[in-house]
Amino acid sequence: MATKILLIEDETPIRDNVTTLLSLKGYEVSSAPNGREGISMAMLGKPDLILCDIMMPEMDGYQVLDAIRSNQSLATVPFIFLTAKTEDIDVRRGMISGADDYLTKPFTLDSLLLAIESRLQREALREADLQDRLDELRRTITSVSNHEYNTPLSGILGFVTLLMDHYNEFDQEDSLSMLAMIKACGLRLKRSLDNLRLIEELQRIQPATSSYAFYTTGISMLDTDVLDQQIDKVNDRHDQEIHCLIDVDSAHIQLSETSLRIVLDELIDNAHKFSDGSRPIQITGRPENDQYRLTILNFGQRFNPEDIPRIAPYVQFDRKSYEQQGSGLGLSIVKKLLELNNSTLAIESLPTGETSVTILFQRS
Repeated sequence: MATKILLIEDETPIRDNVTTLLSLKGYEVSSAPNGREGISMAMLGKPDLILCDIMMPEMDGYQVLDAIRSNQSLATVPFIFLTAKTEDIDVRRGMISGADDYLTKPFTLDSLLLAIESRLQREALREADLQDRLDELRRTITSVSNHEYNTPLSGILGFVTLLMDHYNEFDQEDSLSMLAMIKACGLRLKRSLDNLRLIEELQRIQPATSSYAFYTTGISMLDTDVLDQQIDKVNDRHDQEIHCLIDVDSAHIQLSETSLRIVLDELIDNAHKFSDGSRPIQITGRPENDQYRLTILNFGQRFNPEDIPRIAPYVQFDRKSYEQQGSGLGLSIVKKLLELNNSTLAIESLPTGETSVTILFQRS
């Protein structure tokens, strides 16, 4: 399929000559006599590259470029200015606005073809790199999801099969123990699926969306009772008791009850997951002027400082060293909920394995 080039040029002789020359070189060329028509043509049929004059009536080349770059489907199309203006300030203006290159009139056919091929090759490399990253992301999502969903599902099926095939061989205590494990596996699976839905919703949230107010308004009480309830939930999901030392002052914070419980659930679960069990998890909370500082401290697997900026969905760290449970969604959800409510998250980890997660909430 021929490469599609859109030429936007108000001077008829130049427009006709460039269209003819590029067509003879095998390009599929569409042309427009002004900026407005050029933008319409680009939106109706995405070109592979745009050549655009700067000095045009009604809408100049800079305005055309702004319109192209603000359109999501056209934002990455290579854009080359054709200009009679050669001053550095004009070139800089075009480059700052997002132009990929410029040609000064009059230009030769060779220089035009060189500029076009150079930009098309660069765009091909960008698209190839993007495709490689998308392929890697798909592989990561598939790997993480298979582990995250199949592990609890296999536990459920395994215990159910055992109970069905040998139900008369187990006493009440054994049966209740296996039922508790089935419940824990079910809760883990439900949490994974809930997080998948939630991160999708949070990534798409905008002030105009109906769910924006739900996640950005509300006041809730943060106290020992709230923390105890979340610890109990994590206990049920792991079917084991989590040892925590709680020392918090009660306070009202600017975060809905739903969002607060999600944040606490994820952070307590992470603290338990990466603890070595040698010492209890420590949770402290104190008001600080108009803010409230909550810190969750655990001892065990270290969180590398360089990994903090890489927190994102489906990103896991040190997988070769540790067998991890989780899809990497939890911290991403926490970060997004806190950002929506003008709160911050900080992680500090020492070489000794002491990791603290600190949140600064806004007080109500």
